[in-house]
Amino acid sequence: MTRIRAALLLSASTVLLSSCVSQQRYDEALQEARYYQRMYQDLEPYAGELEAENSQLKGQLDLYQTEKPLDASFTKQVDEKLGELERIASGLGTAPGDVTVLAVEGGYGYRLADAVLFASGSSDVTPEGQAVLRKLANDINSRPYQRVWVRGHTDSDPIVKATTKEKFPTNLHLSAARSLAVSMDLIADGLPAAKVVVAGFGPNDPVAPNANADGKRQNRRVEIFVIEDAAAAGADGK
Repeated sequence: MTRIRAALLLSASTVLLSSCVSQQRYDEALQEARYYQRMYQDLEPYAGELEAENSQLKGQLDLYQTEKPLDASFTKQVDEKLGELERIASGLGTAPGDVTVLAVEGGYGYRLADAVLFASGSSDVTPEGQAVLRKLANDINSRPYQRVWVRGHTDSDPIVKATTKEKFPTNLHLSAARSLAVSMDLIADGLPAAKVVVAGFGPNDPVAPNANADGKRQNRRVEIFVIEDAAAAGADGK
């Protein structure tokens, strides 16, 4: 009798233990299923965005592949335009590299070294700089355009001269003052004020590393971007 009771207890214990293990595995599986369900719900919006972006890129690729190559006459016009601008830049009476022609989408631009326009630490345009800007204004006004952006830039060296720092606490102040001075000269030379936009970037948009003197020289500049008005190209007015 004792042996039978012991066997029954052992059998019952085995069943109970097996039941506990099964319940634990079930709980773990349920938690894991809920985890993946939440993950799927979180990722579902991104999947939709990626699918839409993929469709858009495929459409752009198809458009690109079906487009005809650029007309040779159009390429020739662009080359002639850049050549004309470079001849104008070379005839400004500045040192080589002080005025650079820039290819800009929808227009063209000029990059002027700060030494062409200003004395060190100053925002007053020199007489030589005024002469350069006058020639550029005449050229800009000779063709239709929508907007003229004047952007001032500096190198990364902080302003330390006390008299300069009183007027320009930071390079951002100096770059904004210089771009404003250039824009005022361009307006005085005939550009409509309503079409001129001014911006100062300080040292925040370099074109060369500020690690050496040459790089800093390149970064001290004023850029004039002209956005052309294609619709007005055949009209008399600007």
